[in-house]
Amino acid sequence: MKISIAIPTWESYGRGVEFVNDLFRTIEIQTFKDFEVCISDHSLNDDVMNEVKRFENKFKIVYEKNSKDRGNGPSNTNKAISMCSGDIIKVMFQDDFFYDDEALEKIYNELEFSDKFWLVNGSNHTKNNGNSFYWELYPQWNSDIINGKNTISSPSVLSAKKELFDQIKFDESLIMMMDCEFYFHAKKKFGDPIYYNDILVSNRVHSEQISSQYNESLNSGDKLKSEVRYCIGKHSK
Repeated sequence: MKISIAIPTWESYGRGVEFVNDLFRTIEIQTFKDFEVCISDHSLNDDVMNEVKRFENKFKIVYEKNSKDRGNGPSNTNKAISMCSGDIIKVMFQDDFFYDDEALEKIYNELEFSDKFWLVNGSNHTKNNGNSFYWELYPQWNSDIINGKNTISSPSVLSAKKELFDQIKFDESLIMMMDCEFYFHAKKKFGDPIYYNDILVSNRVHSEQISSQYNESLNSGDKLKSEVRYCIGKHSK
């Protein structure tokens, strides 16, 4: 298997099926066909599982209901990644989707024949309908990424060779810093990624997403500062 797409899923406040359907439809039309989809599902009910089954004859799917650390996004993401057998692993959050039907082909051609171990691609953003797009983000590094200044985007822009994911996991004690800390750790251990400036992925902006829920919670600023302090301490050792 050349590419695995790792997707952590959950009910997403009743919108899980909708999000999975949108994502799967953009996977189905990919020009690159040597891939599998690996899903770790934190859902309590079977709605996401039943939606996944509707696509089983479209492409290879590896599905597992995951009760471990339910509600912990990094843990569920790590589980999905651990299920992957591909040479390259593409992380996708269930509420995001592919913007380019050649996304997998472009990722494979860039990364497979490179001496670099990971790739981050350009992205845009969409509101709930997924029909209009705004805010194109082209990934770049900045010295404050460990302080939470994210100029790369969500983990849905991340692809890496399996060797990298064998050695680096998403830190399961983090929420908002899970992406920035991973990028910092990956660069520290494996060097710079490929900064691929085509828009391959759309990030969906909606009230049910983890970052929106987190930002609306009490003391979210203090929680973020606490996560930043933890990350700085972790990587100063």
